[in-house]
Amino acid sequence: MRMIPRIVLLTLLMGAVSGCTSKEVIATRQMQIAQIDIGLVRDGQYEGDYSYGNFTYVVGVTVKDHRIVAIDILKNRTTKHAKKAEAVVQRILEQQRNDVDAVSGATTTSKALLKAIENALAKGQPSK
Repeated sequence: MRMIPRIVLLTLLMGAVSGCTSKEVIATRQMQIAQIDIGLVRDGQYEGDYSYGNFTYVVGVTVKDHRIVAIDILKNRTTKHAKKAEAVVQRILEQQRNDVDAVSGATTTSKALLKAIENALAKGQPSK
């Protein structure tokens, strides 16, 4: 009987634990973040989310005078990578744009948070 190499076993275990397939992870990493024109977003507080696997990321975004003044991460994983990904919030606040670069080493969660922020800001745009 042939033994399964440890790396294969570890990869399978990680997929089972995370609840998402490698296709979902790849799709999230490659996902485009649409730039939202902050100048068109009405003042207010907006909640947005993004799901992949069995987890939903949730953020709250506050806009005042056409500026993003606060981003609260309401629901995020508790892993080292997920916490590292939260650095996208500071980038957005500094650059006043939602399509900032993902955090290296935490790309997938960065993209999930960025998409949740995009979804929140989109709610504050005028209806088309």
